[in-house]
Amino acid sequence: MNTPLINQLKDVVGHSHVLTKANDKVPYTKGFRVGKGEALAVALPSSLMEMWQLLKVCVAHDVIILMQASNTGVTGGSTPDGNDYDRDIVIISTRKINGLHLLDDANQVLAFPGTTLTELENALKPFHREPHSVIGSSCIGASVIGGICNNSGGSLIRRGPAFTEKSLYAAIDEQGQLQLINHLGIELGETPEEILGNLVSKDYTTGDAADWQGRIWADDYEKKLRNVDSDQPTRYNGNPEYLHESAGSSGKLAVFSVRLPTFESSRGTTTFYIGANDETELVELRRFLLKNLQASPLQAEYIHRQAFDLTIRYAKHVYKAISKQGAAKIPEMFAQKNQIDKIVRAIPILPNHAFDSLIQIYNRFTPDGVEPRIMDFHHQFEHHLMLKTEQKDAQELKTLLQNFFASRQGKFFECSSAEEKNAFLIRFGVGGCTVYYCEGKGLDINQRLVAFDVALRSNDPEWRLKLPAHLQQQVLLESCCGHFFCFVNHQDYILKPGYDPTAFKHGVLEYIETRGAKYPAEHNVGHQYHASPDYEQHMHRLDPTNSFNAGVGKTSKNKFWRV
Repeated sequence: MNTPLINQLKDVVGHSHVLTKANDKVPYTKGFRVGKGEALAVALPSSLMEMWQLLKVCVAHDVIILMQASNTGVTGGSTPDGNDYDRDIVIISTRKINGLHLLDDANQVLAFPGTTLTELENALKPFHREPHSVIGSSCIGASVIGGICNNSGGSLIRRGPAFTEKSLYAAIDEQGQLQLINHLGIELGETPEEILGNLVSKDYTTGDAADWQGRIWADDYEKKLRNVDSDQPTRYNGNPEYLHESAGSSGKLAVFSVRLPTFESSRGTTTFYIGANDETELVELRRFLLKNLQASPLQAEYIHRQAFDLTIRYAKHVYKAISKQGAAKIPEMFAQKNQIDKIVRAIPILPNHAFDSLIQIYNRFTPDGVEPRIMDFHHQFEHHLMLKTEQKDAQELKTLLQNFFASRQGKFFECSSAEEKNAFLIRFGVGGCTVYYCEGKGLDINQRLVAFDVALRSNDPEWRLKLPAHLQQQVLLESCCGHFFCFVNHQDYILKPGYDPTAFKHGVLEYIETRGAKYPAEHNVGHQYHASPDYEQHMHRLDPTNSFNAGVGKTSKNKFWRV
């Protein structure tokens, strides 16, 4: 135990906000889906100044710094990976550093490290604005800055991957010196103390022409999406076009604030629920609509029948809780569950997943909570697609759907408001259904669950991953969902016992490469994927001493990137 380091961390944030006991650290050292490892300590700052002071302590003691927000990543990129690092790791959790500043009549926002998408959505509602991203398919409580660092794509078709050229961040230079770099486009002072103090107290002005220079979102994305004949994916992690300082940084910087646009909220939406038993019909529909629609839909979300089954059986508690309590309450409920899990782990006679088993008993014996017409389509069709558009564009979309399906077997209906809400809640639940299956059954997620996040070629004639027989026979259950117009496929496999997940993953990736696809699409390389050469070079430039989130993208875990 590095006692001087621990004591200095406690001097910054207080004794109770530095966690060193193994059971206390688990919610921070174990990933939402996969990933776990060792950390010397977890520090919980409550202000930007405390975060800066913690960074200085960590740099002075030459430890690896792992910045973590909501720990909702699905590739293990926000947790340690094993215990084979050459230095100790300190996790700095930024959950308590929330808050945001609205600029330019709420047309832009400054978000802080712990600001969640839900908090930003709620802050913008009175202005009839919304963030770049809304809550996606995988997690509740996802942070705004986490999305930027991962170039997260989300489900909103018109806005592309999360991106900005304007941020305030700390970096460690080649000499090992910590620097605070202000590229927000806002004058805040010279020293770190001045910059952070003026930012927090809103002691700054905006409005000069220079303030607005620089891109703050992927404003060219929809044009790319319309090119359905391209042999390239529309979005994927590590795309050099969207790597800039904090954007796509994968935790190789400590980001204090990002500057982002907000968008006018829809005045009303209409959702069409589509069913088909031939995926080719849906692939053709995507091409047809992207070529012919004057206005792109807001969302196009896909669910496979088996994913639907797993969701209403094992993730029912999630979509029901959101329906009743609202998304804003869910992080608090997850935190309460973490406390219960902590108590369970401390009782030797109880299995670690005892509470998860109780949740699944609830799921087994309670109603599904699925609207009748949606359940009817579930029984009829293998493939499900939800198209949400603005009400003013609904008639155009409806007419094109009628024309398209006039000579095909698929069907569609226009959702009521209750059906629209229900459909997207179920789609949200799909993201965690395989995790809840494994937890409820007491299976080791790292051994039995293998997930893929794939950006298909825009002109790929197929949608689902169709594995070679020797790989398919290793699969017990699978779940497929995705952002269909973006052609981003999320595929989970639960393996039969006795198979090697690493070998299986390599086999599937070889197959994916034959499709000309890129991976991961939007969930970050984490510790599951190799960073591309372009991506790794970006990480080297950001973090030459390899002191932040070492090992991400299966790169070196050693100082100065030594092999």
